[in-house]
Amino acid sequence: MISSQDNNRGKSKRISRSNSETSTSHATRRSSNGRNYKTKPDGGGSSVGNNFSKYVVTLVMIIAIADLIVLWTSIDATIGDQNGDRPHQIGPEMGVHQFTAEKRVTDIQMQLLQDIAKKQQEQAKQQNPKKFRTLSENDIRRIEEQRRRQSQYAPIDKVKNVAKVNKILTAANIQLDEELASQLPTWDDIVSMYGDKPIIYGLETCQTYRDTVLPADRMLGPAGIFNTGTNLLFELMKGNCNIKEAKTSTTHREPKRNGMRFQPPWGKTAFFPVVMIKDFYHWAGSQCRHAYTSHWDHGVGRCPNLVDAYDHPNRAIVKFGKGFEYYESILDLWNKYYQEWEEQTFPHLMTRYEDLLFHGEEITRLACDCVGGEFTTNFAYVEGSAKENGLPIHNGANGLIKALLQYGSSANRLSGFTDRDRLYASRKLDSDLVNRYGYSAPPLPT
Repeated sequence: MISSQDNNRGKSKRISRSNSETSTSHATRRSSNGRNYKTKPDGGGSSVGNNFSKYVVTLVMIIAIADLIVLWTSIDATIGDQNGDRPHQIGPEMGVHQFTAEKRVTDIQMQLLQDIAKKQQEQAKQQNPKKFRTLSENDIRRIEEQRRRQSQYAPIDKVKNVAKVNKILTAANIQLDEELASQLPTWDDIVSMYGDKPIIYGLETCQTYRDTVLPADRMLGPAGIFNTGTNLLFELMKGNCNIKEAKTSTTHREPKRNGMRFQPPWGKTAFFPVVMIKDFYHWAGSQCRHAYTSHWDHGVGRCPNLVDAYDHPNRAIVKFGKGFEYYESILDLWNKYYQEWEEQTFPHLMTRYEDLLFHGEEITRLACDCVGGEFTTNFAYVEGSAKENGLPIHNGANGLIKALLQYGSSANRLSGFTDRDRLYASRKLDSDLVNRYGYSAPPLPT
C-alpha cells in the first residue's frame, strides 16, 4: 500500500521531470554530429509577424502623441491670445493648420450665435405674433432695391466733401469704392493743411518768356531738390501739354517732341523751369526713404536724425553734378536751396508738390499756358509711381493712392522726428519760406 508521502514524492518527481523537459526544449541541444543548435519555442509563431505588430503599435502611439501635442499647442495659443501673452498671428506668418483650426472655431461660434438668435426670434414670435409677418414678393423686391441703392452710393456718403478727391482719382482712372473711400483724407483735412487754393509764384514772368523765346525753341521742365515731385511734374506735363512748334525745333528734341523735358539743360535761356518745393517735415521723411546723393548720419529707426545726442547738427554732404556741397544738416540744405531760388530773376515758376498732388490739373494748365503750349481737353493723372523707371533708388516710391494717404493727413508729418529734431527744426527752419508757401509750424514737444 502506497502512503500519501510516497504519492506526493512521486508527483514531485513528475513535475520536476516535466519542467526539465520543457526547459530542455528551449535550451541548447546537441545534434547527432555533436554541434550545438537553438530550438524554437513550441508554439512561438513567426518573428516577422511579431515585429510588424510592434511597429504598428509604435506608429499608432506616435500619431496619438503628435495629435495631443497639436491639440495642446492650439489650446495654449488660444489662451495666450486671450490673455495678451502674444500677438494674434495673421497674414503670411500664420501656418495653414492654425488658420484652418481658427476658421473651424469661428464657424462653430457663428453657428451657435445664429442658433441662439433663431431661438430668441421664435420665442418673441410666440409671445407677440402680430409683430411678425411673412414678407411678400413686393416687400422682398423693395428691400433689395434699397440695399442696391445704399451699396451704390455708400462710398460718396462715407467721405465728407469727397467730390474734389474723387475728381483726382477719376483723372487717374481709379474707381472709388467703399473701402478706398473710408481710407482717403477728406477735402476738409487737405484744406486745413495746405489751404483751399494752390500757391504758384512767377506767373508775371510768363509774358517775358513768350516775348523773348521763339515758339519752336521753347521748352519746359521740372527743377527742384530730391523728393519734391519733379518726376510727377514731368509726367503730367508730358501727357497733358504740347508746344506744337517744338516738333520743328533745330535746337532741342524731346521723346514726344512736345517741348517737355525731363531734366533742365542749364545754360540755355530757352528753358523754362518749374521749381518744386515740399513741406520740410514731409520732405525729410522722403529723404529717409530715398536719400539719393545726399549723405548724413541716419539709419533705420533714427531718421531724419537732424541732431545727435548732444544737440549737435548732423552734417550733410550732397553731390551735385561733379562737385560736392556741405551743409550743417539736411534742414540747412532745404533752407539754402530754396533761398537761392527766391533770389533768381529770370523767368520761372515755383509751386508746391502738394498743389501738384491735389490741384494737378490747375497747376499743369497754368504752366502750359505760361510757355504758350496747348493744354489737353481730357486731363489725365499719372497713377502708380512717377518714378517707375527701374532705378534702385526709386524702389518703393509712392503712387497716387499712397501719396494721397501720406500727404493728405498730418498724422504722418512728424514720423521719425525726435523731440531734439523738432526743437532744432523750430529754431533753424526758414520761417519766411514756411510762411510764403503756406506751411504751418507743428507744435513744439512738451
